[in-house]
Amino acid sequence: MKTMAITKNRIEGFHYYPEASGNVSFLRYSHRHIFHVECGFGVTGANREIEIFTRQFQIAEYFAHIYGVPAQFGGMSCEMIAQSLFKAFKECSYVKITEDGEGGAIVQG
Repeated sequence: MKTMAITKNRIEGFHYYPEASGNVSFLRYSHRHIFHVECGFGVTGANREIEIFTRQFQIAEYFAHIYGVPAQFGGMSCEMIAQSLFKAFKECSYVKITEDGEGGAIVQG
């Protein structure tokens, strides 16, 4: 049986997609999202091996320190943002980033 502790954060941020064209060409310009960030951390026990509140705070601090508040992701995609967080929290099993809780990306180890 696999068990994971899951954290969820909401990060206000801006990004753009420089290569956007056609009916989504508006994405070339910086636009705001609430990025929904979900991380899974494998645990071996069943009693708070990872404190969720503490880890959520650490994730929020990571985004604030690296990208500012609100986050300025520049031309980064959800995939790129997820990869960045996944590399920073090496004990993470997966990172899921969605734009406004809709579409996005998952990175798994």
